[in-house]
Amino acid sequence: MEKTGHVTAKIVEKGVTKGLQVTMTGREFELPFKMIGGRLVGFLDISGQVSLIEAAAEELTEKLLKAGVEFDTILNPVAKSNALAHAIALRWSKAKGVELSKTVVARKSSNPAKVEATYRSVTTPKDQTISLTDEDVEFLRGKRILVLDDVYGGGGTTGALRELAQKAQAQIAAFAVVGVEAGVPLPENLYHLFELPVLEV
Repeated sequence: MEKTGHVTAKIVEKGVTKGLQVTMTGREFELPFKMIGGRLVGFLDISGQVSLIEAAAEELTEKLLKAGVEFDTILNPVAKSNALAHAIALRWSKAKGVELSKTVVARKSSNPAKVEATYRSVTTPKDQTISLTDEDVEFLRGKRILVLDDVYGGGGTTGALRELAQKAQAQIAAFAVVGVEAGVPLPENLYHLFELPVLEV
């Protein structure tokens, strides 16, 4: 069993299938295992998962506050992490007593932009490009930012977000994700809630 703060994650068996049972804020969530890149990996997709997003936002915000992380806004990739960024922004504003009224979404783009980065994610093994609008670059300049995503696997998305932040002349205060793939080297200053195990096939 892997435990981080108030969060626990353990592999459970149901008949011939295995799942990952995650407990956050006293609530249980069961995640499947899926074949990704020839490996059977604990799979986290937060899209539309209201209770899971709320629980993860609660736990991540608490972890960041306890660690003394300070940031002015959040940068996340479109689109799965949008709701998570929103939920953390609300909690951060309440805890700090200062409104965090705007977060920034790095959008996928097929048209060349002034500020863009190319990457490959674990789930989409082809080049993708994300970019910032001119307005977002202006907004981020000089700010301390939290770089946020749902999962850290190969590091491609996080690296692209880091590149965008540097090009926008923003300062990265910390990285935060809900889950990290087990056995993957993590960047310094990355906060996470639980590991996603990799099983022998």
